[in-house]
Amino acid sequence: MVGLVNPSTHSWDKDWMYSVQINRWLLKSIGVWPISLCITTTEKINSIILTLISSFLISFLLVPCALCTVLDKTGDLDTKIKMIGPLSFCVMAAIKYYILVSRGAKIGKCIENIRSDWDRIHAQLRQEDREIMKENARIGRSLAIFCAGFMYSGGFFYTTVMPLCTKRTEIIDNETVRSQAFPIYRGLLDPRTSPSFEIVQFMQCLAGFVIYSVTVGACSLAAVFVMHVCGQFGILVKMLQRLVGSLEEEKNSNVHEQRLGDIVEHHLHILGFISQIEDLLNEICFVELIGCTMNICFLGYYLLTEWEQSETIGTLTYCTLLISFTFNIFILCYIGEILSEQCRNISLSAYMIDWYRLPQKKALGLILIFAVANSSTKLTAGKLVELSLASFCSVLRSAFAYLSLLRTLTT
Repeated sequence: MVGLVNPSTHSWDKDWMYSVQINRWLLKSIGVWPISLCITTTEKINSIILTLISSFLISFLLVPCALCTVLDKTGDLDTKIKMIGPLSFCVMAAIKYYILVSRGAKIGKCIENIRSDWDRIHAQLRQEDREIMKENARIGRSLAIFCAGFMYSGGFFYTTVMPLCTKRTEIIDNETVRSQAFPIYRGLLDPRTSPSFEIVQFMQCLAGFVIYSVTVGACSLAAVFVMHVCGQFGILVKMLQRLVGSLEEEKNSNVHEQRLGDIVEHHLHILGFISQIEDLLNEICFVELIGCTMNICFLGYYLLTEWEQSETIGTLTYCTLLISFTFNIFILCYIGEILSEQCRNISLSAYMIDWYRLPQKKALGLILIFAVANSSTKLTAGKLVELSLASFCSVLRSAFAYLSLLRTLTT
């Protein structure tokens, strides 16, 4: 079990905390941060309480929204479509939250691996390797921050600004009333008048923060974990270069065999970590892939509708959300592409060193590295679709094809 010690205790703790800090903030806020990484009993109890509160808030959105969509008797296709979009997003968030909570031990194990890698690098006193890991950690943090920025900004406009600033046409007692961002079945509660509107609006803002944090948390985990793997691949390349670079100074064959063994062990360690990431995130990526295809389609429809009605706030809100969902699925596909490329580059890097200078038949030891690098584990969505830029293009094509069909049906 690994505890979270004071970052000032060891210098390598600062680097480790720097690499996972964004994940810690996001996941702790919704009770998903692994209990195994909590030090005190108070932290563990707080994590359980936050998990229960987050589950309640997700249910507060999901159940009334589902009832309103299923039991709606208006027969208005446009209204039904505007209900399906929020419902699909709530369902996505609920599934991803359940997966994250149920995989808490696996998340903790991955984070422990990151910490052990930082520990090993600092023990080896190689500043060059440390800089490689810090650079990749910085990129992972940046991706997580950009993802959070887009999602929270779009969510804030959708959940808070648009319901408060946009008047609806429904009239009750000669007053124009507002409607919530997420539809609510009026058989349970009628939130159209005060103070019900204010209470429901406040609860939906809290619930919105939870479901946006679930989306950002899952995406940030993928980004930070994969960029950490990229840092380990960068170190592996340096190890390959040092394998031949020191031959002039060290003629001892045992030293060479030890270094080659370290390279193979480090490569297998990286591949094992990739397998853990795949096992942890493949179902979440599948939900994200399917959900983003639907949500991009619906958001495109809502954006066009608000644009035609000259609704400035609605247009800005849906445009921001559309960018956010597109960016999220792009990040997942992009890091999947980077990971595949890094795996393939190991065989190229092994070939590009001066392997012909290796003593006797020692170069044959690189053949295994070539073979394993060419069949490395990749990130997938549900073990069905490989995450790559080609997959991102397929998502966009599918979403816009569905949008075209939807526009045809409603005009």
